[in-house]
Amino acid sequence: MGGMNNVAELLRLIENVIRLGSIAQVDHDAARVRVKSGALLTAWVPWITGRAGETRDWNPPTVGEQCVLFSPGGDTANAFAMASLFQLTAPPPSHDPGVISRLFPDTALFEYDHARSVLRINLPGSIEISAPGGTSWVGNISHTGDMQRSGSDTQTGGSKTHNGKNVGSEHTHSGVQSGGSNTGGPN
Repeated sequence: MGGMNNVAELLRLIENVIRLGSIAQVDHDAARVRVKSGALLTAWVPWITGRAGETRDWNPPTVGEQCVLFSPGGDTANAFAMASLFQLTAPPPSHDPGVISRLFPDTALFEYDHARSVLRINLPGSIEISAPGGTSWVGNISHTGDMQRSGSDTQTGGSKTHNGKNVGSEHTHSGVQSGGSNTGGPN
């Protein structure tokens, strides 16, 4: 009889080493989850993240997300969860092998297309950048939409046009006599 109990206990421990489950609850403050796997509902366990040292990631799992529960030695008291597995209700945001993609709940999409060397960011909202040291752009900039700015504007080289008219350092007004008067604004 004792041998049967040992076998049953051993089988239970082996079954618990790696289990599929889903996130049942998330404690964001403690960075812990409870996992539902069959009849088992775990205690609060940590989830695996990309980095948790001097560099740290924060991308908590969500309720219903499929995961793998690892329990060293089969003891679920020492378990940890690794999210995530794609499922019908949470399909991949891309099927292109040349793309790394992250889709957010508000439909924002960050995508790097390494096959074409293009970074795409599609946002339903705005971008905020705080960089007291400044920003540096190398390459052409194409902009559509209104622009508001404050502070100085310095241009070195190139030309400056407005509606096809040169308004830069080469800008002149015809029909003006020299003297102490100022010309009118650009036409």
